[in-house]
Amino acid sequence: ATAVSGTVGNGNIAGVALAIALGGPGATFWMIVCGLLGMSSKFVECTLGVQYRDVGEDGTVYGGPMYYISKGLKERGFETIGKVAAVIFAIFCIGGSFGGGNAAQSNQATIVIKELFNWQSTAAGAIVGLVLAILVGVIIIGGIKRIAQVTEKVVPFMAVMYIVACLYIILSNFTLVDDAISLIVAEAFKPTAIGVGSLIGVLLVGFKRAAFSNEAGAGSASIAHSAVRTKYSASEGLVALLEPFIDTVVICTMTAIVIIIFNFGGAFTYGGDGTGAVLIDGMPYEGAGITAVAFAEYIPYSNIFLTIAVVLFAVSTMISWSYYGLQSWKYLFGRGKTADMVYKLLFCTFIVIGAAASMKSIWAFSDAMIFAMVFPNMVGLFFLFPVVKKQLNRYLDAIKLKYDAIED
Repeated sequence: ATAVSGTVGNGNIAGVALAIALGGPGATFWMIVCGLLGMSSKFVECTLGVQYRDVGEDGTVYGGPMYYISKGLKERGFETIGKVAAVIFAIFCIGGSFGGGNAAQSNQATIVIKELFNWQSTAAGAIVGLVLAILVGVIIIGGIKRIAQVTEKVVPFMAVMYIVACLYIILSNFTLVDDAISLIVAEAFKPTAIGVGSLIGVLLVGFKRAAFSNEAGAGSASIAHSAVRTKYSASEGLVALLEPFIDTVVICTMTAIVIIIFNFGGAFTYGGDGTGAVLIDGMPYEGAGITAVAFAEYIPYSNIFLTIAVVLFAVSTMISWSYYGLQSWKYLFGRGKTADMVYKLLFCTFIVIGAAASMKSIWAFSDAMIFAMVFPNMVGLFFLFPVVKKQLNRYLDAIKLKYDAIED
């Protein structure tokens, strides 16, 4: 439950809106396909994360692609390739923590805050970013557990509330749901959104947004899952494969249907200006702002609720990704306190950068880093799938023995 609530966030709110604004309804279809495929890669990478994790003398667990790529490929006789691929992954994971796990989050939080209070100046964005940087910095640098504990409780609550709000809108417009689904399927293969141009174009938009949302294939989730207490690594892999399904196939689709139903009234043109921004009633909206307008059409004062949700999701995602990036930083630069502090200060700096920069540039950088993480991670998954198969059979045999014993 904790892992799913951490995965559900601004990728489901802003990412889906960006996908539809750029690629039209058809992007939703390819997001669902990517989510289903992502279940397999998430299972494999999280199983390997537990199998090859490193436990320090003080009991601290260190895991993730850096470890299973280097250790696993060494076992299979590819030590040099493993070392190089592990270092490349760690570098791009640090970049991903600064981009998609940080700057993109503060960027979306800033957008909804500025729209709520009708702030137009660039300076307002920098101020919001500075406040967010201080808040996150207090948590990750000072290690104040109480704030983190509050976030852990509030974020799942906001996630449930968001799902309930989506369901309310969908059920209130139930007669339009089949039309929305038909449009999603039709536009997936014959897109009409301005700027997408082709099947490949809409497919890429859907896959990019789905990968950003559920992180399947990027390997980042295995860093967190490695810390689990279990005798069977495959058991954690099976738990993890539920994340892309719940995150992308269920929640992202719900957001998409809400936006598509809203746009049956012709609120904006799919494709917009090609940057992800669209005009609604003559005003430019992008990312989470589009979702906020769609919600406001059906739920009074939902803009306040969504602003709070986006900010909380952003903060919780930044905290999670600071851990992912820090683990990669430790892999490259050692586990000393000075190295830790340097990373944390850099991380907080990128919060301010993300808040002040344009959405297009931030998301382009974020996509590039997450896409780059996939390559070295997939090298590890390809060479090590026999290990995963062995561990899965070991876990299934253990379950079978247990149930045989119960029946006896």
